[in-house]
Amino acid sequence: GPKPMLPYSSFFIFGPTNPIRRFCHFVVNLRYFDLFIMIVISASSVALAAEDPVREKSERNIILSYFDYVFTAVFTIEMLLKVVDLGLVLHPGAYCRDLWNILDATVVICALVAFAFNDSAGKNLNTIKSLRVLRVLRPLKTINRVPKLKAVFDCVVNSLKNVSNILIVYFLFQFIFAVIAVQLFKGKFFYCTDESKATREECQGQYFDYEGNNNVPTVKDRQWLRQDFHYDDLVSAILTLFTVTTGEGWPSILKHSMDSTDEEVGPRPGNSMEMAIFYVVFFIFFPFFFVNIFVALIIITFQEQGDNELIDQDLDKNQKQCIDFVLNAKPNCRFMPKNKDSVKYKIWKLVVSPKFEYFIMTLIALNTIVLMMKYVGQPDVYKDIQRYLNMSFAILFTIECTLKIFGFGPRNYFRQPWNVFDFTTVIGSIIDVSITESSVSYHDMKYIYYI
Repeated sequence: GPKPMLPYSSFFIFGPTNPIRRFCHFVVNLRYFDLFIMIVISASSVALAAEDPVREKSERNIILSYFDYVFTAVFTIEMLLKVVDLGLVLHPGAYCRDLWNILDATVVICALVAFAFNDSAGKNLNTIKSLRVLRVLRPLKTINRVPKLKAVFDCVVNSLKNVSNILIVYFLFQFIFAVIAVQLFKGKFFYCTDESKATREECQGQYFDYEGNNNVPTVKDRQWLRQDFHYDDLVSAILTLFTVTTGEGWPSILKHSMDSTDEEVGPRPGNSMEMAIFYVVFFIFFPFFFVNIFVALIIITFQEQGDNELIDQDLDKNQKQCIDFVLNAKPNCRFMPKNKDSVKYKIWKLVVSPKFEYFIMTLIALNTIVLMMKYVGQPDVYKDIQRYLNMSFAILFTIECTLKIFGFGPRNYFRQPWNVFDFTTVIGSIIDVSITESSVSYHDMKYIYYI
């Protein structure tokens, strides 16, 4: 049902029995009032996205400005209705006691002020643009009207309270890696525009640069420059590592690090390949570890909010988990041959035994190692050994698949998705071995083998 009216006076003149306030309360609590406001918010968001950011006086923007007047009028009427219904700020439950209402009021007031400036002599002032920028906050009005969105937003905000300690550790590790990077790469990100020169002393005079396809050289001055991202001081190192953390554009920084030589000496391709280890360790700590910590904080906050809801239901966390387990539990179907003296039962007992599973896991590991040992220019004897090993693995996996099909039965075997996947890989291995042994060049089927 509709919410009861607050037993306080609104603006000292609209009491609980005032017909104007009762009308405002009736409209605000109409069944489709929030739905109508949601539609207007969505239309307003679409209009904001449709504006032409380059040509401010374009025909499209002129048409959309009229729609903006309509949207602002609707939001203004909504604000006035709620202010009269709830009161302004003096009593509990008043309009300005809710942060979401303050956000709505801020957006509306800024839009009205922008319209006032637009119609006055200060038409070209930047104040108009500054106030109109706040229109982008309109989509946030949907959060307060959708309970699930509000729960997610509250969870993110509440998780920020626990982020401070994590940020301290984050900046501490960032500082440590920056100091290490300065020691490893300081002064090593310089280069000459003429790649044939490696030092500042050599990088003098002019050189020929062949650009384009006309083979006509261009005379250019040699310049001794430094890469945009470098590690010559602590601040620059922190900024460079932050760029690496974002995962955008960092391969060029990695290449410069692996090509580094000595201080004040130009790069040499592949000179310091071992420096890639620094970035591997850095990626483990920052893009992987710390990002997952922030995600875990949000998940923990969700769980805590769920636990708080259980307090009102006289249930603790373990009791709720037991109830969820009982409601979601499904019987684990497992096939077993009826006749224990049959060959089928003995094969079934073999394929479900832990020793057989460990044996297959060992084969998979060995097969993976064999796949990792390929390289360009390998000798023929090495190729033959790999070919025989791959053939052996294919035969063993085929035997495993055949035993499981016989032990479980075709219907029960293919009922499990992982068995279907195993069967597909075995068929792919057989096709690959057949193609390899018949010396047929069929490269399009190679991907089946690598699966």
